[in-house]
Amino acid sequence: MKPVGIVLGTKPSNPLEFWVGVESGNYLQLDDVVMVRSRIDGSSQEIRFYGLVHEVQKFLEGVELVYDAQLVNSGIVPANIAYMARIMVTRIEPEIFIPPTPGDPAFRAQGIDLEKALYYDNMKNKIPVGLSRSGDVVYLNYDFLNGREGAHVSISGMSGVATKTSYALFLMYSIFQKADDRSRIHGLIFNVKGKDLLWIDKRNKRFEGKFAQDFKKMGLEPKPFQNVGFFAPPEVPGSDIPATKDRLEGINTYCWSMKEFAQEGLLRFLFAEGDEGTSSLHYVIDRVSEKLQQLAKNSPPDILIDENGREIESLDKLREILQEVIEDKESKTDTDRYREWFGTAATATAYAFLRRFHHAASHCRTLIYGHESKPIKWDRTRLTVVDISDLHGIAKMFVVGSILKKVFKEKEESGNPYPKIFVVLDELNKYAPKDRWSPIKDILLDIAERGRSLGVILIGAQQTASEVEKRIVANAAIKVTGRLDSSEVLSKEYEFLTGNFRQRAIMLKKGSMILYQPDIPNPVMINFPLGPWATKKEEVEEEVHVPEEFDRF
Repeated sequence: MKPVGIVLGTKPSNPLEFWVGVESGNYLQLDDVVMVRSRIDGSSQEIRFYGLVHEVQKFLEGVELVYDAQLVNSGIVPANIAYMARIMVTRIEPEIFIPPTPGDPAFRAQGIDLEKALYYDNMKNKIPVGLSRSGDVVYLNYDFLNGREGAHVSISGMSGVATKTSYALFLMYSIFQKADDRSRIHGLIFNVKGKDLLWIDKRNKRFEGKFAQDFKKMGLEPKPFQNVGFFAPPEVPGSDIPATKDRLEGINTYCWSMKEFAQEGLLRFLFAEGDEGTSSLHYVIDRVSEKLQQLAKNSPPDILIDENGREIESLDKLREILQEVIEDKESKTDTDRYREWFGTAATATAYAFLRRFHHAASHCRTLIYGHESKPIKWDRTRLTVVDISDLHGIAKMFVVGSILKKVFKEKEESGNPYPKIFVVLDELNKYAPKDRWSPIKDILLDIAERGRSLGVILIGAQQTASEVEKRIVANAAIKVTGRLDSSEVLSKEYEFLTGNFRQRAIMLKKGSMILYQPDIPNPVMINFPLGPWATKKEEVEEEVHVPEEFDRF
């Protein structure tokens, strides 16, 4: 193995940072991994320094004027080109913290040296998560993802440029193929934009050439997602036809019965906005929810009956009953019934609740209706895709909140971390905003803080991590960043972007991400290839059907 350069003596060296002069005929670029052999003065003991290239410089030695470069190129003025690389140390073996000696040879880390530099040799369970700029496989310590040592992933980046959902899919694919507990894990993905994720069980006709080679290099079998369950809202209340436009085959509908809506206390998920100034409104939400749970308890199976024996078969019917209760209070016909529904709240607050409820009901009529519940059984397939892309914001909030509440409740009751479930949720800044109230914020906080022990792992994506509840971001052991806005990158949430990574985050192209994991003291730049699964109808590879008469051949 030939050296690419030597440790420079013209720049001060310390145990955590030094400069390498790149020899003629060689090169070092940003993110290259370097190894330097050094000896302790007066001893034969060898120390190896491992590090990443964080900065490269070229300049002419011996010239001072701005345009002397032209004279050097013409051979008029003699000068040498100095080519230097700044190395940020990631590891020292053995851990004797002295600086390398000027003149020590520097090598491009390969094989076992590369594994040591990036701590792969200490990872008992690792999965491939991309390729480095030099084409080497980058691994993630799976123990910091699945809850053994840490859990959760935070993916940030600009919409349409950072490819957050694409990388979350790639990460799930790698987990399904390479995780040591892959036979006992499930995935749950919310499809929040377009219909992209309704085709991931079909082969992508664009997947070929370099993409296939990259998958082979990472040891991943290139094929679409297998054993996928697709769920979408119905076109009209009670219908079995999913509102999914181009694809209807293999799509199941989901909905909640009025009995389940009342029994599970799902009313609060219809209220997508609020703040501390509306505490009286939250009081009414809690009171009405408690009353509905009481009615559900006293009702016959599969039917929700009010205290007067009338069936509540829809949200519109529930609104009529609530209107009636308030009017009875105003006319003093039945004040006791008002207290059962609204407690001590003023009628003005009750009307404010009713207006918001009526608005929410208009967007959720297809989701909450009648006697039949069509639940989403996430444990029946390896991967479950829930389409919420065409729903109003309130309806999206209701679906996400209701499903996550049920998942978390099931895991709490079982007390067993297996089977594990990885939940992929984009637009996290809408569901768990930093400075505003959200009906599912508490559930997401529970998942972030206690989900690790229960086997619920969150892979959250957002445009701006600075606008997400900070405890959710802080509990993510793995942080991934795509292209960022120049103002967003200055937020405290990106302090893990050391060195020049903040500047580079502003320039990232599609398919390039910055990965931070606890095992490696510095972030690592990664690229990930196009997946073999389709993400739109136009990408689906046509399936060839062999005629029956040729089957025997």
